[in-house]
Amino acid sequence: MGRLIVAALALLVPALAAAQPRAGDYPNKPVRVLVALAAGGNADINARLISTALSQRLGQQFVVENRPSGGGIVAFGELARSAPDGYTLLVGALGSHALNVGLYRRLAVHPLTGVDHVTISSHSAIAVAAHPSLNVTTLAEFRDLLLRNPGRYNYGSSGNGTTGHIAGAMLVSLLGVQATHVPYRGSAAAFSDLAGGRTAFQADTISFLSEPIRAGTVRGIVIATPQRSPMAPDLPTSTEAGLPAYQATTWTPWSATLGTPAPIRQFLYEQIAEVLRQPDVRDRLIQLGNTIPEGMTPDATRAFIASEIERWVPIVHATGASVD
Repeated sequence: MGRLIVAALALLVPALAAAQPRAGDYPNKPVRVLVALAAGGNADINARLISTALSQRLGQQFVVENRPSGGGIVAFGELARSAPDGYTLLVGALGSHALNVGLYRRLAVHPLTGVDHVTISSHSAIAVAAHPSLNVTTLAEFRDLLLRNPGRYNYGSSGNGTTGHIAGAMLVSLLGVQATHVPYRGSAAAFSDLAGGRTAFQADTISFLSEPIRAGTVRGIVIATPQRSPMAPDLPTSTEAGLPAYQATTWTPWSATLGTPAPIRQFLYEQIAEVLRQPDVRDRLIQLGNTIPEGMTPDATRAFIASEIERWVPIVHATGASVD
């Protein structure tokens, strides 16, 4: 009898092991990396740097595809329709993964319950830059100008419901001024009109705005963090500028189709974490004004996104911004 039990167990253990989901030979074909924003922005830079490194590391192509429409709604929908096998990923931002919860009355794919998560690859502070023709150098001067000219000035963003939209609306609300939001298809398109003087100011990541600020194409007004950024050391923080409530940092989440096996998501997290330790990737992201978080496991990522939704939805409602 004892020998029969041992023999039965010997047969059962491999069967149980085979039934457990594993990363196995993943990836054994190209992986699609959908980016919820247009090319040229911080999420796109993260996606391309990391995807290139993953392709080299794992021997399969991680192919970046931009899906910027609807502030991430289109990309989320495409992800939800994909097989839950780890071969379609989504890279987003604060807007796509948190702000949309406050902007839309109903989301077809909710960022907490409609997708699974892998990790967060970077954080990037939000800064505000103005066209030099405004002739303002401080936040106080900027506020006074807008107060004297209610509704005259406008600000661009990478699209309705994006981080730049809400960061701009938040600033306008906190300052008690009036300005008109103009949505574009991506940060680069919005910045083109800012540089040309067709819009007055823009809120965007310091990683995106630092170079034109240094070049003098636009004038930095404030950075929405407690500490100054090495990317723009002369740019005062919101606290230094007298508006401590203006705190805004975006982040770059990597998500997978709901139901993607945990071992695959854990494998992806570990591989991205290794890539982020590579000097060429890490140094480039830091050079662009990003900070690299540690320990952003799939579970930690989900908890972080939940906390950001809880923080930002009331802010979105307070600004009065909406999409539908």
